[in-house]
Amino acid sequence: MFNSLKALWQKAPVNQEDNNQQAQLLSEQIALLEQSLAQQPDNAETQKALMLEYNRALRAYAASPVYRPQVETLFTRIDELRNIIRRNI
Repeated sequence: MFNSLKALWQKAPVNQEDNNQQAQLLSEQIALLEQSLAQQPDNAETQKALMLEYNRALRAYAASPVYRPQVETLFTRIDELRNIIRRNI
């Protein structure tokens, strides 16, 4: 009787390789957007896209043991991007 209830609360197994691959893809996308932003710091569309990628990366990096140490650096980059956006407004 309680087995069906227990099954509801059990977490599905997480594939670390998938987490690592997703974090790698996000890291590559972030690098491209950061290069684009370095060339054109006033480009609002690049700023928005980069902020979205940073937010996606936070979750992926936290789930990936390989990228987890970079979460703090990612928060720093988010703060820097917010400062750039504030200056442009």
